[in-house]
Amino acid sequence: MNNTIATFVAATAALAVAGCSSVPRNTGTSYECSGGTRLKVDYVGDGAIVRVNGGRTMVLKSTAANSGQIYENKNGARLHRQGNDVTWNTALRSAPESCRVVYTPL
Repeated sequence: MNNTIATFVAATAALAVAGCSSVPRNTGTSYECSGGTRLKVDYVGDGAIVRVNGGRTMVLKSTAANSGQIYENKNGARLHRQGNDVTWNTALRSAPESCRVVYTPL
């Protein structure tokens, strides 16, 4: 009986640990922009993966910049990062938006 209880406790603990490891980490940085746009950005290697308003996702590549980092794609999307602030623009928008960090994971 004690052996059965010990096995049950060990199995339960193993499942709990496995369950925690299968939950995806909240990665990336979230920004709130002056025009109401919300961005979630994962900076990966020499690029950035940008999710716009919780929907559409864009992949941007790093390009040369005089200050900060600039990420762009061929469709006209552009993210200029300077410290915790970014400027966001797309080909469809006439003026860029200023964005500030609203959440950064640990």
